[in-house]
Amino acid sequence: MEDKMKISLYTVTKNEEARLPLMLEAAAPLADEIIVVDSGSTDRTRDVAERYGAKFIHHDWTSIGHQVAFAESCCSNEWVLRLDADEVMSKELLEEIMKIKKNGPDCDGYKLRSGEMFPGYSKPNRWVKHYQLVRLYSRKAMRMSGKFGFDDVVFIKKTPQTRLLYNFINHYSFLSIRRTVEKRNVATDDQVKRALLEHKNYSPWRMVGCMVGNFFRYFILERYFLYGFWGFIHSVNVGYMRFLKFSKFYEYHQIREHGYMGCEKKNELYESEVGKG
Repeated sequence: MEDKMKISLYTVTKNEEARLPLMLEAAAPLADEIIVVDSGSTDRTRDVAERYGAKFIHHDWTSIGHQVAFAESCCSNEWVLRLDADEVMSKELLEEIMKIKKNGPDCDGYKLRSGEMFPGYSKPNRWVKHYQLVRLYSRKAMRMSGKFGFDDVVFIKKTPQTRLLYNFINHYSFLSIRRTVEKRNVATDDQVKRALLEHKNYSPWRMVGCMVGNFFRYFILERYFLYGFWGFIHSVNVGYMRFLKFSKFYEYHQIREHGYMGCEKKNELYESEVGKG
């Protein structure tokens, strides 16, 4: 019996030859079309994508918001599924979506649970707070905004209906502590650019308590302590990322006001990128 809905799977990549095969292997069975939008990989990402029958498209990077909106626009089906290269669909979630695909949708979009995966764990801990994001949706009801730094959907239908699915995406965001720190550094640059674009003004006092406050929030309130020492490391990293965001914002304005040993060039880089947004 023919499925009642066709799904385009789309993802954005850069040097993801290690993680992309796991994501595509798990999700390919439900995809009628696979779109991989790449921003300049120098590894075998393209070979991996084409091995799974994906359409591989190069698109220069501006921000995550621009990239996912472009990838979505390359899809040919009404229903689309957005996954990152480090998100591996569990077998249970695959079966859950396959039933929807066979019987037809009962709403305009579906929220998927995304739980962190760490070495030594075979699945996410359901009792730790996790992301619940609209990732499977009809483009008649919602779409990616395409705004600088925004990678979630905006509604184009007046009152769209969404439903949360029970099973998990396994989120393998951790490759190494070194890679995590590098990723946080790049991400906070984008956060400062986004804050400048939106004319936000953060008090420098936000730097003072954000590390301890965010550590307490994630480790205790969001129950990352259930992941043991990995939860401790993750919570410290999140706190440090918040500190980087506010300290870089402070740095930008101080250099803009006072100048410092040629560091104005870094400010010019922020401003040129914001201009693109």
